[in-house]
Amino acid sequence: MRHRPIPLIVLVAGSVLSLATAVQAVGAADADPRAFLAGLYAHYPVAGKAHPFDPVGPQVSRVFDAPLAALIRRDQRNARNEVGALDGDPLCDCQDDAGMTWKIVNIVPQGAGRALAQVRLTFPDTPRPRIDDLRVDLVRTPAGWRIHDIASSDTPSLRGLFGPAARRIKP
Repeated sequence: MRHRPIPLIVLVAGSVLSLATAVQAVGAADADPRAFLAGLYAHYPVAGKAHPFDPVGPQVSRVFDAPLAALIRRDQRNARNEVGALDGDPLCDCQDDAGMTWKIVNIVPQGAGRALAQVRLTFPDTPRPRIDDLRVDLVRTPAGWRIHDIASSDTPSLRGLFGPAARRIKP
C-alpha cells in the first residue's frame, strides 16, 4: 500500500483554520469580563492535576493591563533570579494552589470599559480550610479585558505591592 503525501496547501489551510479558531475563541472570551476571568481560572488544577499556566510568566500581557504587566516584569528583572516583591501567584494570592476551587461571585460594571469582580477562592486542603475573596479590578484594553489590580485580605493592592508610584498609574 502506497501512502500519498498530504499536499502542502491542505496543511497550510488546516493551520490557518486552527489559528483563526483559537483567535476567535480568545476574542470571544475577551469580549465579556466574566468569560475572561473564567478563562483565567479554568487553568487551575482539577483534582490535583498540575497545570502549565503561569500568569506572571510569558503570558503576563494576556492577564494584566500593560502598566501592571510592566510593573511585574520590572519586579522580576530587579529580583535577579531571587524572589521579588511578588512572591506567589496573584490570581490566588498563594504559592500553592493545590486543591483550590474558585467561583466568580459577581461582576459589577464601573463605567465604560471597567468592571469590578469578586472571586471566591476556597483552599480545603490546608490545615485550616481557608476561604478568600479577591477583588479584581478589570479594564477593557484594545487587546480585550485585562486585570488592572487585585486585592485580597493579605494584599490590599497588587499594584501597591510595587510601591506608591505604581498605585497612581491609571489604565
